[in-house]
Order: sequence, then C-alpha cells, then structure tokens
Amino acid sequence: MDAGTLWSLGDYAAAGDRWAEASTRIAEAYATPDLAVLDVACGPGSLAVAAAAAGAEVTGLDAAPALLELARARADAAGVGVEWIEADMTALPFPDDAFDLVASAFGCMFAPEPEAMAAELARVCRPGGRIAVLAWTSESAFGAMGPLAASYLPGAGGGAPVHRWARAESIREVFAGLPVELDAAVRTVDVVWSDLDQAMAEITEGNPAWIGIRATVEPTGRWPELESRLRRLLADHGRAEDRFTLPVDYLETVATKA
Repeated sequence: MDAGTLWSLGDYAAAGDRWAEASTRIAEAYATPDLAVLDVACGPGSLAVAAAAAGAEVTGLDAAPALLELARARADAAGVGVEWIEADMTALPFPDDAFDLVASAFGCMFAPEPEAMAAELARVCRPGGRIAVLAWTSESAFGAMGPLAASYLPGAGGGAPVHRWARAESIREVFAGLPVELDAAVRTVDVVWSDLDQAMAEITEGNPAWIGIRATVEPTGRWPELESRLRRLLADHGRAEDRFTLPVDYLETVATKA
C-alpha cells in the first residue's frame, strides 16, 4: 500500500489534533510575515495553517489526498491562504533554495532513507534558512509503539528507521556532511483524552498505521495480546485523573543552513 493510500485510512486528524500543539510551536517560534514556509508531510495542516496565520507564505505538502482535503478546509475556515500539493516527501517538487523555513512535524521521520530525506530538506532550504523536524523519542509512549507492533508483525523488518530522528546523537549522523548547524532539544506535549478507553479506540480504530497493523496481526490470532500490551504501555506512561493525560517527549531538531 502506498503512503498516500495508507495515511488516508481512518481518521488520523482526530488523534493528531491532540498533539498539534507541538506543530504549532514551530510556527510560533519561526514563522514571520512574508517568510516562505514549506510544511513537509503536513497532514491535516496544523503547522501550515498556524504559519499562514502569522503572515508567512506557506506551502503544505502531503501524499494523502484525504488529509490535504481536510487541511484545505481548515485553512479556508481560518481565513488564510496555503498552497496545497499532493506529492512524495522524499522527492520534493521544488527548486533548490526555495524556502526560508522547511518544517516537518512527525512526518519525515517515516522516510525509508533518513540521510536522503535530510539532504532533500536541506536542498530546498535557502542559505540562512531553517529546517525544523519533530520526532517522538524512543523512550516515549509513541516512540515505543513501533517496536511493540513490530514484534507481532509477521516477517517484520525493513521499516522506516524512525529512531534515527529521535536522538540528538543519531540526528547528527542523519545530517552529517550537509551545510547546516544543528540544535536539538527534547520537548514534551501533553496528549489528552477523556479516558484510556477513548485513547485506545482512537489509536487502534482511527490511526492509519494501527489500522494496517491490526489488519495484519488479527489473522495470526495475536491481536488481543498486542492490544492488551498497547493498553498497558499507555497506562504506564499516562495518568488518569479527571481525564487521561499522556505526556509524550519528542526531539525538536532545528538545522540552520549555512
């Protein structure tokens, strides 16, 4: 299944909206009037719309038509203009040095070849511009989901090396040889649901990746076990008070191009 079809499954935006604050922080920190901004793997458009609201000239790119349609509707509702492009993030359809800010919030971490993805981000960034990338840390609940699922997938292996974007040491390897100066910091976003049951339902029934995982694991008869372990993972990392709150760490990498 190609990336565009996969990420159009379910209702990714319902869950993604819960951690959108991490994306909008990038726009708040770096988007300014007339700045040329590219949001790579923009999803439902949180970062792109926030950057446009700050006065930037924004392009949002994603491979999933359904997410682009939602992003376009949200931009219209916010009264901002964004150019939306359906394309593969690993082969950006732009000339060199086209943008002042190239950002990807939990998107380019799914690239199959991190070094090639980093080179593509740097290629379309102007000298003096910034590249901002967010990725869930391996120790966080979201970062631990991939290895957990992989242990139940028949013939698992060869997936996107998400962990390469998730540590300060490895992100320097990803950008090695490129004309950039890196600054990486771990930050936290609180993801909140009404309760743990809602969190589980939203992730397993609405998240495109988990829809695919469930479809693969159920025929093996091991889905109830995986579902139970996923629930335990969330419970161990979160806290249940009036609502269920899951603090999730992510690595924010900002590369300034020479």
